[in-house]
Amino acid sequence: LRLVTIGSLAQPYKGIDVLLTATYHLRRQGIDTKLTVVGDGKYRAELQQLSTSLGLAEYVDFLGRLPAGEAVRQVLDRSSIFVLASKTEGLPRALIEAMARGLPCIGTSVGGIPELLGVEALVDPGDPIELAKRIASFWSSPQLLDALSSKNLLTAKAYAYELLQKRRQGFYEHLSTTAATL
Repeated sequence: LRLVTIGSLAQPYKGIDVLLTATYHLRRQGIDTKLTVVGDGKYRAELQQLSTSLGLAEYVDFLGRLPAGEAVRQVLDRSSIFVLASKTEGLPRALIEAMARGLPCIGTSVGGIPELLGVEALVDPGDPIELAKRIASFWSSPQLLDALSSKNLLTAKAYAYELLQKRRQGFYEHLSTTAATL
């Protein structure tokens, strides 16, 4: 099981600590789990220390910041499940990018994440036990992984640059028309 997460490590709200603890629980259940963390920031050393204290040092790769594009896509394509354990969030671009690669995704029920993922893929923030259970249930069901992969591809298409640009333009035109009538 190859988990991946992407996010800034400059603030603790991305929930990497929760994901590390969930990874620990998965390994204790006998699930051969590896985690890749893409991102960098002032909390990286602290998170690496947590990984070591949980006995996960050889099972967690902290890749640091990668250049956008192909390098990130390669990491996503080598992964089984994308996990975003955020404690707070906007509309996470990293999640949309993982979905666009056809990855099954699990996220917390905060911010814009529920706009992107169905209830079957959501967990409460800050709960590593619930997160580990959800990951394990996904991993034990290849049919579910396939279904979520297909669903995520379709959802991600709605966030293509061209479609978003059209919506933005329409919104700006609406604002302009509304302002002109005031």
